[in-house]
Amino acid sequence: MAAPNYTLAKTLREAYRVCDVRPLSLENIDRYYIPFESRQNAISDVNGRLAVTEPGEFGTVLFTGHIGCGKSSELARISQHQQEDFLVVEVQVDEEADIQDIEYTDLYLIIIKQVEFELRKLNIQFDQDLLKGFEDWFKEITTETEESVARSVNVAAEATLGADAPFLAKFLVKLMAQIQGSVTDKRRIRQVLTPEVSRLKADINLLLADGSKKLRAKFPEKKGILLILDGLDKCPPNVATHLFFDYALQMQELHCMILYTVPISTLYSQRGISTAFGNPHIVPMVNVYQYARDRLELDYNPDGLNAIASMIEKRVDASAVFESRELLLEMAKTSGGHVRHMMQMMRDASIHALGLGRTKIQADNVTYAAKQLQFRFERSTPRTHYPELAKIAQKKEITDDNVGKELLFSTAVLEYNGDNRWIYPHPVIRHSDLFKQALADIPA
Repeated sequence: MAAPNYTLAKTLREAYRVCDVRPLSLENIDRYYIPFESRQNAISDVNGRLAVTEPGEFGTVLFTGHIGCGKSSELARISQHQQEDFLVVEVQVDEEADIQDIEYTDLYLIIIKQVEFELRKLNIQFDQDLLKGFEDWFKEITTETEESVARSVNVAAEATLGADAPFLAKFLVKLMAQIQGSVTDKRRIRQVLTPEVSRLKADINLLLADGSKKLRAKFPEKKGILLILDGLDKCPPNVATHLFFDYALQMQELHCMILYTVPISTLYSQRGISTAFGNPHIVPMVNVYQYARDRLELDYNPDGLNAIASMIEKRVDASAVFESRELLLEMAKTSGGHVRHMMQMMRDASIHALGLGRTKIQADNVTYAAKQLQFRFERSTPRTHYPELAKIAQKKEITDDNVGKELLFSTAVLEYNGDNRWIYPHPVIRHSDLFKQALADIPA
């Protein structure tokens, strides 16, 4: 079958629309996905790990990269690849809980809530005795009743859950809404659950084992349940440390396959995340540079620039929207190989050009878009961090662990890897006067 002939955007308005910064979904991934060569090892290694998983086995996989680097789109590709072998349950954690303050017990509740819902859509229900035992215990420790839960679940939630939803599903909807919406409720619920976590985990594992067994009986080709928990890479460094180091064991004790996203800054810890979880799978930046550790200013890599530019050219007719392709490559240089920043600049440049009554993006529109990104970094990067940024530009590595983790988390510095692994400040940071001054202040 011939590949679909998709129409490219030919106007600035159309370009703005198609250059969406949101991750690719299963609906549009075949149309817009770019298989960046530098990322294929991470994707194939995850698929390989899942390929050697036997039916009924469980484990955890870590998936990381900078915020906005395209992890979610790569996860959609992994999900697409694994549909035949697993019931894939995709969860956007930051939509289910407060990512600034999340506990592993929150994740336990999110997981069983989502698994119950996805199994029920396949007409698979948990064993009624197991379910009743879990529900009765929950009622006892929380003093909730069928009536109190029914009063709290709104009409929209009822419609989403479905008429056949068990009490557990409705109760978990109420509980997660309370955890997400109120500091007081969150604290109260955690105070109730923490002393009972062994029972919580045991009951959830009984339900997961029952659901997985029934899934394999109904669909013999499937190995079990695969949870993809996206959004955890947005956890602040202190929260991520709490989850993936202090509670590493608890994060691995649920009886299903779980793929966790994790902040790239978490990898830069002397505690060593690989000790608990095995090697994480890293989605690197698209490498737009020619690596040289002893050079302050790096030359650009034409293959990398063309790769990041192709992400726009997959959506937009560049000859119709840019005054010249060199401007698109200039935007690629300014992105540093960061996918979301490339998309943001494309949208900003389109808006700026439209506002000036133009039909094509010109050089000053690209400059304007780059400046907007630079100003955003300047507003959010503390002045005290610039000496570390200057050292990173010189040494291509982090010298202050605490500041370095914050810079990685904010994408003020970016990790590149392939034959070498190295760190480099974001291009727009290097144009900042504060960065230039910090560089000048380093002793010769």
